[in-house]
Amino acid sequence: MRSGRHGAARPPVGVLIQQDRIDFALFVLIGVIALVSMVFSGPASIVFWLGLLTIVACGVLVFRRIEQLSKLELRDSEFL
Repeated sequence: MRSGRHGAARPPVGVLIQQDRIDFALFVLIGVIALVSMVFSGPASIVFWLGLLTIVACGVLVFRRIEQLSKLELRDSEFL
């Protein structure tokens, strides 16, 4: 059996975001560009729907990056 803390709380999201500020800043920049293109194109354009898809993809990538950083943080704290 593996030893370790079961049910350990993960670190706060703000701490995780500060670890990789550049990655999250790029995700926000991509989201803002997609949002601006959606506003100027209108819902009848393919650019609008591609922008919506981009925003959803950025949200998924942010969530996955936070999960990856929290797992890494918990694994590092296990060795202390």
